[in-house]
Amino acid sequence: MLRKNFQPKSESRYFKAIRRKRPWLLRRGVVLQHDNVTPHSANLTQQWLQRYGWEILPHPAHSPDLAPSDFHLFGPLKRHLGGMAFETEDDFISELRNWFDNLDVDFFRAADVELDKMLQVLALPPMFTTLRIDLNIIDAVDAIHQISMCLKKQCIDTGLDTFEIFQHSNYEDCLILKNRGPIPVGKVEKEVIVDVACGMAVLRGAHVFQQGIMGAPASLAKGDTVSVFADLDKKCLKGLISKYQGTKLHVGNGTSQVSRSEIFGSNKTNQRGIGILMTNPVYEAPSLSEMSFPWLVPQNLPSIACVHALDPQPGETVLDMCAAPGGKTSHIAALMSYKGKIVAMEKSNQRAKKLEQLCIQNVQVYAFDSTLALTQDNAAGQKAGPPFLPASFDRVLVDAPCSALGQRPCHVNRISVNQLHSFPVIQHKLLLVAAELLKPGGILVYSTCTITLEENEQQVARFLAKRPDMKLVNPHTKLGNDGLGGCDLSDTHRTLVQRFDPSVVMCNLDSHSRDLHNVDTIGFFIAKFVKVDCKENT
Repeated sequence: MLRKNFQPKSESRYFKAIRRKRPWLLRRGVVLQHDNVTPHSANLTQQWLQRYGWEILPHPAHSPDLAPSDFHLFGPLKRHLGGMAFETEDDFISELRNWFDNLDVDFFRAADVELDKMLQVLALPPMFTTLRIDLNIIDAVDAIHQISMCLKKQCIDTGLDTFEIFQHSNYEDCLILKNRGPIPVGKVEKEVIVDVACGMAVLRGAHVFQQGIMGAPASLAKGDTVSVFADLDKKCLKGLISKYQGTKLHVGNGTSQVSRSEIFGSNKTNQRGIGILMTNPVYEAPSLSEMSFPWLVPQNLPSIACVHALDPQPGETVLDMCAAPGGKTSHIAALMSYKGKIVAMEKSNQRAKKLEQLCIQNVQVYAFDSTLALTQDNAAGQKAGPPFLPASFDRVLVDAPCSALGQRPCHVNRISVNQLHSFPVIQHKLLLVAAELLKPGGILVYSTCTITLEENEQQVARFLAKRPDMKLVNPHTKLGNDGLGGCDLSDTHRTLVQRFDPSVVMCNLDSHSRDLHNVDTIGFFIAKFVKVDCKENT
């Protein structure tokens, strides 16, 4: 932006020092405030503006990557100043003043509007349920028929209308069901309190299982009609008898399948059974727990799109670096027709054991930290499991640990700023290891289920800058939007990534459009890379 003889040297030294020390500080619980592009870049910008006489508002208390000052303000400013050069400091100050003076109140108000839309839609369940079928076992026509029969019985039991089901136009192994809601449901006298996870599952079609019930009236008997509430405060004690006075969300009414004594008493029964059959939910969606077909996997559409972007082929060697709970791993295996080799790594021993229990053909599961999966030792690399030598895999999936802020529905999120800032560090380490493990010409897919700029677009920009041999490429089938501005990704690169932004459904879209199922999803991000010769990527 400024000529070299004008650029403050202290600024670049500051950035370098922060980059060098940031991982060390994070390990000690010290988190640096920053705004997307470079640690403390927004604070530095504020310091310079204050020096020139501008009054600066404090950074909002909510997540930094959701703040209006992020891509909304600094993105347009960066694009406006792009390519400009200034001979003097006065020229620079004059241009800044002109730009700010020409902004109206609506510009700043729009940031709050966009944030408000995002927060609103994250609290709502998607109005579509997506199912993945294994085409190695069944064809789509037969699958739709069997699922329809199951849904018909389910709707008879609950008294709900049947659900529309159709095949996705881009993915043959994806079926779509149209949900309904919100539906006005009156509250009844008897109330049952469930935990937040259970309540959010009910909003997506689940019944209430006994282990999710936190409180119920003393008089609760089998066959009673009850109103079900989710405990948003997470303060309800197990076994509560009186009406819960904390913050709670009404998710619908149902019929109790058990008495209170069967839930909490000495004669309590199998806690895995259904406790409340949801006959009048606020959102009507199919209960997926009743569809126990071996060829069927309930899966969010962006997760299905993620593995299709990877496009694994039979006979290849594929690495899934963060594999649990196994939905994407099983999809990779199915697309490979169970021919070839899949290495699935998961840091948690417990989650790795659950992954092994899926017994997926041609999948080798290892409880291992994927950030340590690379070795230069030929002897160590000859072993069956990790760590592995460079260029060991044809394709690598990095479905990275993330802040998960795109999950829907979500009425409460207690993630701390410290936790929020820990994820980009891990994600970057995983990407660097993945690039080394990938063969030349191989495919790498990076994905998250979050909406923050730093974990998505900025993470991709940082990776491309670090690894010039990794080229961002088109996913062939693109369902998501382009990436956000206000980061270091070029406009061309932003068109190659996929950002699933559910806040789009808050706009004036045709609610009857069949393509709405590609938009009304969880928040998600996908980037696809190919490993090339550095000269080819210049």
